[in-house]
Amino acid sequence: MSYSKRELENLETIEQAWDGDELKIEEDNMRVWLSHPENRQWNGDYTIERRSSPAFPWSQENCFFEY
Repeated sequence: MSYSKRELENLETIEQAWDGDELKIEEDNMRVWLSHPENRQWNGDYTIERRSSPAFPWSQENCFFEY
C-alpha cells in the first residue's frame, strides 16, 4: 500500500502527535501518519501502523513518496 504526498496532505488530520506527525487514516487495524518535515529522517515521509488484532501491538513501516 502506498500513498502520494498530495493524497495524504489533502486528507483531514484526525490527530497530531507530540512530535508533529499527523494521523491521516485510522481504521480498525491500520493507521497512517504523515511525517512532520523534521521527522522524515527517522520516520520516512509517512508511517503505516498495522496490527493483526486489538490484542497485538502495532507494527510500523516507514515509507517514502515515489517522485
